Amino acid sequence: MQTVSVRRKKAMYCVIVGDIVNSRGLDAETREKVTRAAQNVFDRINAEHTGSLMTTFGMVRGDAFEGVLLTQYHAPRIIQDIIKAIYHVDKTVVRISVAMGQLSVTSDDRNVADGPAFHMAFDNLDKMKARKSTHWLQVSFEIGDLVRSLVDGHIALLTALTEGWTDRQHEVVWAMERHGERKQVVGKAMGITASVIDKQLKAANYHAYRKAWKGLTDYLVSMDEYTTEDKSVVEKSYVPYFNMGERKSSQRNFKEALPLYLKALQLAKEELGEKDPQLTPILDGAAETYCFLGKYDQAEILINEALELHKDLPKARMQYTNTLVRMAQVFIGKKRHDDAIHFLNNALEIVRSIKGENHASIGYVLNGIAVAYAEQGNIVRH
Repeated sequence: MQTVSVRRKKAMYCVIVGDIVNSRGLDAETREKVTRAAQNVFDRINAEHTGSLMTTFGMVRGDAFEGVLLTQYHAPRIIQDIIKAIYHVDKTVVRISVAMGQLSVTSDDRNVADGPAFHMAFDNLDKMKARKSTHWLQVSFEIGDLVRSLVDGHIALLTALTEGWTDRQHEVVWAMERHGERKQVVGKAMGITASVIDKQLKAANYHAYRKAWKGLTDYLVSMDEYTTEDKSVVEKSYVPYFNMGERKSSQRNFKEALPLYLKALQLAKEELGEKDPQLTPILDGAAETYCFLGKYDQAEILINEALELHKDLPKARMQYTNTLVRMAQVFIGKKRHDDAIHFLNNALEIVRSIKGENHASIGYVLNGIAVAYAEQGNIVRH
């Protein structure tokens, strides 16, 4: 059962759509590899960003894909992950269009969600198709009239910067990103010396390339910071408050995160209604923050509210497992270890059923179970 709301909202969502370039020209074996690579990267993105998604990422209409973010500053990293994962299959290229805008239909089903942000994203995707480029970096960002020319120019320079990259430069640059810019690790993984790495990075203008992506991410963060300030020209919506709460929480600045989550919850209830399941990521985020601050009673109230919103929805969803894990976190804090283990085992069963035994989320849930047993004084083996 999907959650759908069909009234126009003031919230700005981040829509990401894309397609595979020249997909009809791929042979059957390559197409199968591309499809598998795409699904793997979407699974990873959906697991890593569960609380920041309105819809999960996945394939639609054959060679196309899409997803909707609440937290738009994750977009640069997500699109880079998609590009790299698919390019590694016989240098297959994708086009990706990102649009910040409103939705007239909000839903946790990407095939149902619709509105102006989707229209902008697809329009820009069509413009990219018309250029018939074969470059591996084909990206469009639509994030508002005020900065359209600046962002378009930024992306154009980034594209030009990377147009002449050799295969070796691709390998070295992406290895640097994958291994946290640790040259010693990169050198060992690739079997090359530090001097060779430096030479390739210089030829690829690596530092300018990374600075360009960071600049775009920083701008997307600053959009939320500006909107959550008390400026009368900005119409208030829950999304930027939620985004800033997520960011402060990831920085472990829980005292500043909590009021942002609570403000997001207040505005979301006004905008979406008291019973909209799309409130659950905010409730989960606020509850987790209460836990880190040692306020377990307040956290339990919010998680019970989230569980009530989940009640009539399918249980085989990652967002539901997220809520179960948050409740377990509450019970661990309250020394109710048996209750915590019960919720974690339920979460583990769901993740295994929808993602399989080897999914990254399995380890996260197992770690929670191990913590609960350890605090209880027992040893658990899975």
